[in-house]
Amino acid sequence: MKITRHFVRVGEREVHYRCAGSGPPFVLFHVSPQSSAFVLPELLALADRYTLIALDSPGYGESDPLPLTAPQMADYADAVIETLSALGIDRAPLYGSHTGANIAVEIARRAPDRVAALVLDGLSLSTPEVAHDRINHYAPRFEPSADGAHLAWAWQHTRDQLLFWPWYQPHKANRLHADIKNAEYLHDVVLGKMAAADYWLGYRAAFGHDSRDALKQVTVDTFFVTADADAHTAIERSLPDLPSNIRFVDTTHDSQLDAIRTVLSAVNNNGTFDPPPEPAHRDKLYRSLIPVDGGQRLVRRGGPNHGRPLVLLHGGMGTSALIAGRAAAFAASRPVLALDIAGNGDSDPLSQAGANVEAFADDVLTVLTACGVDDFDLYGESSGATLAAAVAQRAGQHVGKIILDRPEFPGDGIRTDLIANIAPPIEATWDGTHFLTAWHMLRDAALFWPWYNRTREGVRDIEPDIEPVALQARLVAWLKGRLTYGDYIRATLGTDMGSLLQSVSQPVLVFGTTGDQLEAHACKTSEALNTAELQITDQLHAPTSAMTTFLSD
Repeated sequence: MKITRHFVRVGEREVHYRCAGSGPPFVLFHVSPQSSAFVLPELLALADRYTLIALDSPGYGESDPLPLTAPQMADYADAVIETLSALGIDRAPLYGSHTGANIAVEIARRAPDRVAALVLDGLSLSTPEVAHDRINHYAPRFEPSADGAHLAWAWQHTRDQLLFWPWYQPHKANRLHADIKNAEYLHDVVLGKMAAADYWLGYRAAFGHDSRDALKQVTVDTFFVTADADAHTAIERSLPDLPSNIRFVDTTHDSQLDAIRTVLSAVNNNGTFDPPPEPAHRDKLYRSLIPVDGGQRLVRRGGPNHGRPLVLLHGGMGTSALIAGRAAAFAASRPVLALDIAGNGDSDPLSQAGANVEAFADDVLTVLTACGVDDFDLYGESSGATLAAAVAQRAGQHVGKIILDRPEFPGDGIRTDLIANIAPPIEATWDGTHFLTAWHMLRDAALFWPWYNRTREGVRDIEPDIEPVALQARLVAWLKGRLTYGDYIRATLGTDMGSLLQSVSQPVLVFGTTGDQLEAHACKTSEALNTAELQITDQLHAPTSAMTTFLSD
């Protein structure tokens, strides 16, 4: 069953959701600090009769956070009600797991006319004393550190959440008797914690939610389908004085789907769901997911409907999120589009393995055509500079001006070594040590070129951009494509840059940084172009002012 991803605008926020199936809508809410990527696959078998719509809760996954320092469950519920309205969903059954169950209950209490039925899996039902303890201990903050120690902490925290309830009381009485999740699952949860806007906020809202009182006020049909092995089951079943509309369904993990299907079959839920159209261009960047080649590509776009668009292509070990600031600087005066290159960030990989740079260039042009962009200017950094040249070669006169920011122009002698070593896949390990490997790969990429040449000859004589919070943001963006990001890097490094540049006739600005290992690459690139302007400064990236002047001349 195909799963598609979408964004919808809710006030000033972007809300991300996943969708599968056809038929009446069934809305799903996930556990903290995860995303819709976790909850929808578990229920995908229901997509044969229902349209499953799994929302990323505010501040989680790809959804923007609420503009509040300490949101309560009522705030999350109100935000979701607004989202349902934006999606055109007037009424539907809701499914919530753990924190998502609290959100679903609060929606049913506040807007019962919007809820056809409630299906709850693992509702937090803390007493005031327990809630106080959970709020203070369950989801502590962690700060990025230069040595990457916070990554080991996040892994241990996540692993112990699956071993003990609560995790911070690791005693025999608190042991959970269940299979430990595999390394891929643990990786995704840790990455979700690091990507979330203050991951602890959803936990604290759930523990502080008076769900016992809320349940007594819920008037819609409500079904608990929590599996017997879940730590919440005994508490749920011991609740006194519940109204008759609340029922418990005997389930194990293996029988949950059948139980939910039985519940839904008795619900009066009609209609269909189609994702609403995206809004028009705005000065502020917004995200689109463009259907291409059996998958989707993420594009950050914005700006007015007039003027020549500027297309921005990120470098290797990067995403459009890392060049969004440069894109936003131009959005007030012209249309801009910054792409997650296929296999990077939130873009699905190309369908063919071992694709060359021409295939990546064709993919970029396909995305631009789907966005209604024909004639445009180009910006590309590092690997993106090579890709920009390939796009210009294939698009010809449709490309106006080109900015190549710190281009890579390796000689034949090193190219084979680079292709073999510069972009290994980041495989999840059972103990989480791959996070530390990735952290130091990214950190060393700012200190050496290439990152694995940790010798005097490899030193990048520049001010290193290795501040832990910024490095953390780059790590999260990069690791979204940890298994496929290398296809892009190897495709650009495998290109004969000299031959490629011979076909570029547009005006080109080549930018390099004084003392950087890549300064010589910028000079070599400029020499290969008859139409190039070369600027070498002590700045790490092409200055916006220089870009503006070049593009407007």
